[in-house]
Amino acid sequence: MDTEKNRNETGKQEMAEESGNGNDADQSAMERGSEILGKAEDAVCNAYDKTARTVSGTYEHVRNYSSRNQGKTIFVVLGIGVGLGFLLGANSRRLTTGRFARPVVNAVSDIALAFFD
Repeated sequence: MDTEKNRNETGKQEMAEESGNGNDADQSAMERGSEILGKAEDAVCNAYDKTARTVSGTYEHVRNYSSRNQGKTIFVVLGIGVGLGFLLGANSRRLTTGRFARPVVNAVSDIALAFFD
C-alpha cells in the first residue's frame, strides 16, 4: 500500500514538472511568435512606405508631364476613352463591335507609348 502511495505521489510530481516545462515552452513559443509578428509588421510597414513613395513620385511625374504636354495628354486620354468605350460597349451589347475594339485599343496603346517614351 505504501509503495502504491509513493507511486502516485511520484507520478504527481512528474506531471507537475512536465507541466512546468510546458509553461516555459509555451512562453518561449509566445515570445518567438510575438518577435516574428513584430518583424512581419515592420516589413509590411516598410513595404507600404516604399510603395507610397513610388506611387507619389510617379503621380508627380505624370502630373508634370501632362501640364507640359497638354495637347498630347488630351489626345491620349481621348483615345483611351474611345478604346474603353468600344470594349465596354462590345461586352454589354454582345455585337460584332468586339472585332473593332481590339485593334483600336492596340493602336491607342501604341500611340500612348510613343508619346510617353
